[in-house]
Amino acid sequence: MATSDERVIDFLNEMLTYELTLINQYWLNYRMLDNWGLPGLAKVFRDLAVEEMEDADHYVERILFLDGHPNLQRLGTVQVGEGPVEQLRLARDAERTAVERLNAGIALCVEVGDNGTRELLAEAVREEEEHYDYFATQLEVLERVGEQNYLARYAMPEST
Repeated sequence: MATSDERVIDFLNEMLTYELTLINQYWLNYRMLDNWGLPGLAKVFRDLAVEEMEDADHYVERILFLDGHPNLQRLGTVQVGEGPVEQLRLARDAERTAVERLNAGIALCVEVGDNGTRELLAEAVREEEEHYDYFATQLEVLERVGEQNYLARYAMPEST
């Protein structure tokens, strides 16, 4: 396998940084929500943090396959919401940004003919779209039923 276009490796490292940042953000959300007595919503964020860890691993694996060097030393700014609703909004916005970035990466891969990375990113964009849809839907539900009613649903551990 020939060495990939350096722009693809750079892009994968940018996505790796983004995923590492989201891992920290979602893990902190998980811990904060659990501390606030919302274990059901905390579990949602914990599960997403683990999914983001798996995504980061896929990027590391691909970068190594392309003879690049994964950069695990960078981290973006972790967006910490002061309450559950703000955390949901920040997560929705982060997932929207991920979808936009991944679509740009897919276009780059098409341009340089890197179908293996394009397929990896296409799967990632589907997953991030699902995450975005989940958070957008939760915020719509929250608007309809009110914050207290919405959060009451997540006061029990099995309520995800």
